[in-house]
Amino acid sequence: MKVYLPDGAVREGRGIDLSDTAFAPETVVAAVRDPGSPADALRIDCPEPDSGHDVLARVPISTITTKRLSTAVARSRGRSSPVDEELDRLTSRLAEYADTDDDYSTPLRAARRRLAEAGDDEAGLRERTASLRGRLAAHREAGDDDAIEATRAELVDVATQLSEVETERIAAEQRLEALEREAKRARDSRDERLRLTDAVANRRREARTYFADTLAAEFDEARDALSALSSETTDTDTLTALAAVRLADFRAPVVSTCRFFADAETAAHHLDCPVIRL
Repeated sequence: MKVYLPDGAVREGRGIDLSDTAFAPETVVAAVRDPGSPADALRIDCPEPDSGHDVLARVPISTITTKRLSTAVARSRGRSSPVDEELDRLTSRLAEYADTDDDYSTPLRAARRRLAEAGDDEAGLRERTASLRGRLAAHREAGDDDAIEATRAELVDVATQLSEVETERIAAEQRLEALEREAKRARDSRDERLRLTDAVANRRREARTYFADTLAAEFDEARDALSALSSETTDTDTLTALAAVRLADFRAPVVSTCRFFADAETAAHHLDCPVIRL
């Protein structure tokens, strides 16, 4: 492992101390994950991070359960759980569903309102048509030719309007039906996505529980071995995180901000992986 500092200095080794620099842990972790950093920034030449490194890249680790640490350790070793096959299948299925929640309520309300308006217009024109036909019949009985012509002309105009409104009403019906189908598909898709999300979460929990159970004895041994290295009391979370790193199979460096070990070389030796100490 080589660390290239912005001032041109190069540090090399399995354990490298950067406590004399002002780099934040996040900056160092990012450089581990991205070896192509700009030349004027921190650059770290190291193996590509392994599986599980995303969880254990930095110690101490807060708010991470032993189950998640155990899973990171197991994945770094290439281990699988009894639910992995189903988990992969469910994850692939879930990836097919877009993470969108289209809201059809507004267009549906507008489409229903437009259909109701077109229906009201059509009903009004039909009533007017019936009324005009009654008037036309009465004018014919009375033999009033002028009134007949005027009513007939008005009836033709109303019939034209009715035809247009019927066309609008049919279009509004089709638009509403299409929106309702789309809304149903969206609801079904959302429901299936939520079902798959829950299923994936359940399988992941089962995998974490499996790894925690199968690695429990190794964790106990690793914690005991580490505790024996120091006469000072170390909080359980830090000790468990260090035990997880010790158990993991990593080639990429881990960034450490704790002072459990005397120096970076000692940390790398006992954790059996490259270590950058801040």
